[in-house]
Amino acid sequence: MDLRRKAELAPNKPGVYIFYGKDREYLYIGKAKDLRRRLMTYFSDSSRKRNTKVQALIKEAVELDYLVVSNEKEALLLEASLIFQHKPKYNVMLKESEYYPYVEITKEDFPLVRVVRKRNLEGEYYGPYTNITLLRNLLDYLQQVYQFRMCEKDLKRVKKPCAEYHLHRCLAPCSSGIGPETYINLSIDPLRRFLKGETRETFKLLEEKMKKHASMLDFENAAKYRDLLLNLQRLLENQGVVLEPWRNLDVIGSSGKCYVVLRVRGGNIVAKLNYSLDSTRIEDFLFHYYVVNRNELPQLVLTRKPVKLELQAQIRPPADETEAELLRKASENAQLSAQKLELSIKALEQLKELLKLQNLPKAIEGIDVAHLQGQLTVASLVVFRDGLPVKSLYRHYKLQNVANDDPAAIREVVKRRYSKHQTPDLVFVDGGIAQVRAASDILREIGKECAVVGLAKAEETVCTNEGELSLPKDHPVVRLLVAIRDEAHRFANAFHQKLRDKHLLESIIETIPMMGPKRRKKLLQRFDSLQQIREASIEELAKILGSERLAKLLVSKI
Repeated sequence: MDLRRKAELAPNKPGVYIFYGKDREYLYIGKAKDLRRRLMTYFSDSSRKRNTKVQALIKEAVELDYLVVSNEKEALLLEASLIFQHKPKYNVMLKESEYYPYVEITKEDFPLVRVVRKRNLEGEYYGPYTNITLLRNLLDYLQQVYQFRMCEKDLKRVKKPCAEYHLHRCLAPCSSGIGPETYINLSIDPLRRFLKGETRETFKLLEEKMKKHASMLDFENAAKYRDLLLNLQRLLENQGVVLEPWRNLDVIGSSGKCYVVLRVRGGNIVAKLNYSLDSTRIEDFLFHYYVVNRNELPQLVLTRKPVKLELQAQIRPPADETEAELLRKASENAQLSAQKLELSIKALEQLKELLKLQNLPKAIEGIDVAHLQGQLTVASLVVFRDGLPVKSLYRHYKLQNVANDDPAAIREVVKRRYSKHQTPDLVFVDGGIAQVRAASDILREIGKECAVVGLAKAEETVCTNEGELSLPKDHPVVRLLVAIRDEAHRFANAFHQKLRDKHLLESIIETIPMMGPKRRKKLLQRFDSLQQIREASIEELAKILGSERLAKLLVSKI
């Protein structure tokens, strides 16, 4: 049955419809108050002439299906759920400027708390957050207060509590000494309240514990709770804006197709989030951000105008000067994002002309190599979309047998990457003609076609297979390539530094007497660098190693 005939047979009822491709991949998911009336619009001549996306969709679709529901609200929720799961090609999708981290609380008898960037339908999520360091430090302090589980071990196979229990950082549900209900009441529920912005409960608890231990002349523990209280307060206050602690809201500023969300929890701005959407309607953004992407919804959302949307929140303009100032900040940041996006698109258009590309290079992947005198050679691959970084798609590579040979390293990375993945519109390599030709040669060898460009460091000279292009250093194309080069360089060096730190740590540990394989493994599981060990207390090291003498010996060696 052809698509038009199936549309004609659809009922005049609310529901969700789905266009499928040849491999039954989801091409488009939509909702309708009247399925038949909505579907027939896809086959009218006027719709096809006005909308090129409709033309492309109908040309590519090979199958149409629909699901009848009871009302429009059910259709809205089902549509959002399917879009979240399948991310269809022709649906307008919310694009993040970064891959933001979330706090996940797993659905288990003894829930696990962890930081994630990918979400699924099962977990309970809080966020997103802008700063991963802020988030990890926040959870570190809160774990010391509420002792929730952060290890991912199979609790059924664990025989005894680990060091986290002895350091009073976990209630050890693995030891069967605590029931699920008690664990959730003591650890998980207070954490949930804090992440929702109810921070005063935690601060009050720490203050009470500090005073209690001080009155008992237990000054060591009193100091511990005092430090926790101060660290938590400083961590949140360092975000720059401190408001009344009862304020929990989201503030949404927009400029064209760019949107900024300020997340205010417990009177502190905990995140500034940048998004783009192929729509200028605030209603579309709210639908995608809260319903499709299932982000945490506070009781109040500030926008420039009132919005009617079936959300369990008040959506309105500012009602006082504080709220008005927050909206001004969000709107200013959205305008800056829009300007940055516009400049990036102009640079891409000029790059297309200079390199004589057939298409606008919207997808660019940049490669850089890092090593220390030929040792521990690594490479980074960074991904840019529309001239802006997409950190969720970044990758690292460890390289062998390519010491002090950057072209050989480039060949290995390009071969490993594009033997398995589709090529982008443009590949960028950090280097000159030799590196560009190395990437181009290996692409041809594996049967792939893609333009390659490089940037020689000395004069920031743009290099191609046809030769060098001399451009002013302030040229938009040069600025774009420098941004890609610097990001690839930063990412490669960060990975290389991490490997060097771990290599040095392993070398020092091996020189310490009585440090057997089991102790070395425990230490390396807990610490990634010498600096982390330097910051740890003798008590913490002693509990991990099972020996205070060995802990003191370790500290003396570093």
